[in-house]
Amino acid sequence: MSRFSNAAVEYIQMNKKVKLKFSLWLVFGIAFTLYYLIESLFVGFGFSLLWLWGAGGGVCIVCAILTKRFGRLPLPRWLFRVICTTVALILALFFFLEGCIFTQFSAKGESGLDYIVVLGAKVKAKNVPSKPLYWRIDAAEKYLRENPDTIAILSGGKGADEPISEAQCMYNVLVARGIGKSRLILEETSTNTNENIRNSLKLMREDATFGVVTNNFHVFRAMNIAKTVSGHDVCGISAVYKDALWVHYMAREAVGIFKDTLLGNMSF
Repeated sequence: MSRFSNAAVEYIQMNKKVKLKFSLWLVFGIAFTLYYLIESLFVGFGFSLLWLWGAGGGVCIVCAILTKRFGRLPLPRWLFRVICTTVALILALFFFLEGCIFTQFSAKGESGLDYIVVLGAKVKAKNVPSKPLYWRIDAAEKYLRENPDTIAILSGGKGADEPISEAQCMYNVLVARGIGKSRLILEETSTNTNENIRNSLKLMREDATFGVVTNNFHVFRAMNIAKTVSGHDVCGISAVYKDALWVHYMAREAVGIFKDTLLGNMSF
């Protein structure tokens, strides 16, 4: 009898409770692993925190194997309860933060702002923005056309693997689309969202009104960092994000909110 046939017989002979637990672990393990492998092929295996999906898939598959072998995870009851409680608390916090992200998912901003700060993202080649940056440029262009007196601060430095700064890339694309050069200010030193906001504030008039342009999953954190740093109300302006990496960005963003809150970069 083949290995596949033996595995099928063993699965059928499991009791229903063990079978359910084994199946759930296996489904999650396969799903997480496939997501990791597929996305890594497109964005690279070193992409920020993407390895967590692969690690999560591996853990789930190991748990499936242990469940099949022992009928349950071979842990002391007290340790199992501690782990379950910890996981439940982490999941509760995670879903709370995801809910916060969704509150600004479709933010349109206010009309007539003095400035908008357009946050940078990866530049693939000279004047070729990555998808997140391309969609941020689209949202900035739309706002600038609808509000002709608004100035845009284009914020983003040059990474080691980028041919030009993110700010310069945004500037080049917007000028090519017909946005006046006098309405665009470059901020080319920032490497993260906190720096984007702090450095952009230095380029504004005192007490100016401003909004932050970024992708939908990032608006809540960026807006609250801006409020904390400036001490004023700040609105978000949401740019779309439309591919499967959105799932990863949503999960990663919850981690980012937690980290920036602990570090005092933002408050709710």
